[in-house]
Amino acid sequence: MGSAGKSDTYDGKGKRLYIVTYGCQMNDRDSEALAGLFLDRGYEMTEIVESADVILINTCSVRDHAENRAISFAGSLKEIARHKDTRHTSHEERTTPIKPIIGLIGCMARNRGEDIFQKMPHIDLIVGPAHLDKIPDFVDEIRNPKHEIRKRIIQIEDEERSEALYHPLFRVEPGHAQIVISTGCSNWCSYCVVPHVRGPLRLRTPQDIIEEVKRNVDAGIKKVTLLGQNVNDYEYTSHVTGHTTHVVNFVDLLKEIDKIDGVEELSFITNNPKNTSKELFEVMAHSPKIVKHLHMPFQSGSNRILELMNRGYTREKYLQLAEEYKKITGGTLGTDVIVGFPNEAEKDFLQTEDLMRRVRFKCAFIFKYSPRPGTKAAGMPDDVTEVEKKRRHAVLLEMQKKISKENYTG
Repeated sequence: MGSAGKSDTYDGKGKRLYIVTYGCQMNDRDSEALAGLFLDRGYEMTEIVESADVILINTCSVRDHAENRAISFAGSLKEIARHKDTRHTSHEERTTPIKPIIGLIGCMARNRGEDIFQKMPHIDLIVGPAHLDKIPDFVDEIRNPKHEIRKRIIQIEDEERSEALYHPLFRVEPGHAQIVISTGCSNWCSYCVVPHVRGPLRLRTPQDIIEEVKRNVDAGIKKVTLLGQNVNDYEYTSHVTGHTTHVVNFVDLLKEIDKIDGVEELSFITNNPKNTSKELFEVMAHSPKIVKHLHMPFQSGSNRILELMNRGYTREKYLQLAEEYKKITGGTLGTDVIVGFPNEAEKDFLQTEDLMRRVRFKCAFIFKYSPRPGTKAAGMPDDVTEVEKKRRHAVLLEMQKKISKENYTG
């Protein structure tokens, strides 16, 4: 995360914040929003972890690589904690830095928080995705000089988020607002840990989303990106009068935001093919504000593997959507791909390779399958060797590099 108000000398006020983020764009936005809460309380950001009074590690559990990196970094902070003065004195009495408050937050906190709390006693704070807005208060509670023994806090229960998280206007990238429209997911893809760690799909109200966009526009921000695990899962139902209901789906929401004066560029991520519609493509085509790029993960080109993944669409459906999208919008496509999913035979992989060759994506994030605890796929035999996963990954990566170079450079 970029710094805001960075300085290099310790001032004894305990108001320096360091945040490191692992994982996806949703985590980047969570860290940004959390930083805003601290900045509003008089903190300043630092890029020097050794000078920080509060160190927060925002974690991701979607892939084991991100988890391993976060755990390694958290373990390294034990040395920082050890070498600072651990006297618990008030801010006014402090002449040397006390042990920083160290927090592990986000998906890993929800997924593995209790175990980490026991195994890493130098970590003071474990907070799941639902309670990020409470972290500044938790820090104050830990810092409270009334406690003879330094307090440790763990809060990992799943519940609806508070809108307070989205009120600060701090932006890492000036002029660009990332707006969360939903949290969690209820699709239950067999390989995906998101429903386990971020909970079921929960929608912010259209009014709250639109008000956040307008606050950003009033602050001079002209570029907006809407975020959701699957943005086109958005379908908010409200009761108007009596038994009358009003439904706002993602296309409706996009149209309303597109109308807001001051928004000059509008994008969104990510789209599940199973409920991506031709109507969405038509709205994109007719709006000069909406970026003509669609990130639409296909994950596998094999119908057999797609069924095992519980993706809810077929290879043929994806190819149809890709063709319609390009014809209607003239835009580019991005995607995610998993190789080495359990039971993926060579013929399944070749179908994935063929789909990538036919669609010719502008960009593709290609991952080797790794089992995620608690998912249905974790109970399947991980029968594709690591050597074969690496080979398939390398084949697709090389092909995508060639496609990108041929079609999207110069």
